[in-house]
Amino acid sequence: MLFNDPNRKVSRYEAAFYHFGISLVVFVGLAYLVLFSWFPDFFFAIDGGWEGMRIIIGVDLVLGPMLTLIVFKAGKPGLKFDLAMIGVFQSVCLAAGTYVVYSERPTFFVYYEEHFYSASADSYERFGGSPPDPHKFTDQPPAFVYAKIPDDPIEEANQRRLLYQTGMPFWANAPSYVALEDDGMEQVLAAGTSEEELTARDIDGNLGPWLARHGGTFDDYVFAPIHSRYRDAFIGIRRSDGEFVDIVEIPPPM
Repeated sequence: MLFNDPNRKVSRYEAAFYHFGISLVVFVGLAYLVLFSWFPDFFFAIDGGWEGMRIIIGVDLVLGPMLTLIVFKAGKPGLKFDLAMIGVFQSVCLAAGTYVVYSERPTFFVYYEEHFYSASADSYERFGGSPPDPHKFTDQPPAFVYAKIPDDPIEEANQRRLLYQTGMPFWANAPSYVALEDDGMEQVLAAGTSEEELTARDIDGNLGPWLARHGGTFDDYVFAPIHSRYRDAFIGIRRSDGEFVDIVEIPPPM
């Protein structure tokens, strides 16, 4: 073994570097999951993707190699045991951190009354409900849905009364969900915030650079408010194909 070869003394810095290299391979795999599966596209920015990455970076790229740097000494009695314990400890911490990141991933992107709401499993548990299954609407969460208000006024009143009693907002009412692509996109593209209102809210001047970056004019997009755990902003949606382009950092109405 490299660390126990009597003919070659490995310094603690080399050992920490080797540990960092192994950890980096693991990190690349986890980063791929976070960026492209658990928090895809603009969800990384609005819904805790970066916060999750910091947990993984801290445990995988910092904690493990730093412990190796501290305890490693070539020829030290019990070195193999110490390194094994570091590996076990890092693995347990990384598994726990990865589970936290996975459990907080967005599972639904809900459209309701001209606003979008990003929801994870704990969003529903917070209101006392059971997390719905996003795979009923999509193969790859988060599922884009809209909370459809019943056409029957009496049914709507009954639903709202039950929701009021439980403290659950209508956008979190999973039984009302309909896939956005069915006919909800027509509502989204027919609504949107006016240029006058969006400009008035744009106190930092972010709309102009956003349009320059993505191309086109204001009329080429629909801008809808979005709400998530970490950020409230607007999402730009291209009118021509209904593609969700990117967020624009403008405070939305609550």
